[in-house]
Amino acid sequence: MTAQPSWATRTTTDHDTIREWVERRNATPTAGRETESDADRRALGIDFPDAESDEDFEPVAWDAFFETLGEASLAFRYKETNRNGEQSRFYRFVRREETGVADPVGGDASVVAVATEPVPTDSESGSEQGSDDDSETDPARGSTAEGVPDGVLDSEPRPATKLTVGLVVDEIHEDAGGYDHWNRNDEYLVFRNDGDEPLALAGWTVENADGETYEFPDEFVLEPNRAVTLRTGSGPDTDRDLHWGSPRAVWKNTGDVLTVRNRDGTRVIRESY
Repeated sequence: MTAQPSWATRTTTDHDTIREWVERRNATPTAGRETESDADRRALGIDFPDAESDEDFEPVAWDAFFETLGEASLAFRYKETNRNGEQSRFYRFVRREETGVADPVGGDASVVAVATEPVPTDSESGSEQGSDDDSETDPARGSTAEGVPDGVLDSEPRPATKLTVGLVVDEIHEDAGGYDHWNRNDEYLVFRNDGDEPLALAGWTVENADGETYEFPDEFVLEPNRAVTLRTGSGPDTDRDLHWGSPRAVWKNTGDVLTVRNRDGTRVIRESY
């Protein structure tokens, strides 16, 4: 069997592997703060020493961290390095039932659990979508809790959205050949629909750490097992290539944060590099 490159995405439930990954980065495990009115709301996170801490999270002992990981049936998805060889901080908490993970396994894509919005059928298109408080639903609660299932974040699961393996960040190509601002179409992101249903992405947005934002075009649908490349420059949009239309490079070569929000503004992906 060919060994995986260090930048490949892996998924595991092994406690030693998770703990070693965190401690090599001088980081600490965290969990969402409990309150008397919301005692069941426990999300997991990782606090890095030079990153801004999330006030909704607090450090926890490893025993408590792993207890929550097991009770919520989560797995840890991570990378050891970026493609340039630098240590990576990429990680996600994903549902074991969606990934088929029970023991440490390897993967080759940055799959996250997201609140997907399948294309409605004719019989569904006239029905009311969501509830009055959908805008307050955040399946990726906190800066480090992407992919935490409803059972962890909410004591009452919300029927309007379901967490499922869907949108995949296959690649972040931030370093274009030559001078980035002159070669903007060689700076790009690759998204893939890893789910079983089409994803209606119209109105979804992609933004960097500076708040520069791209919005997917009207009626854009990403079919199952298909990928689309979002290029920073300009050009004709197709089902394979989309263009941001930015007059300058968007993604910093020294590191940035990629955030994807659905059309309701709910954050579904946050990935730093």
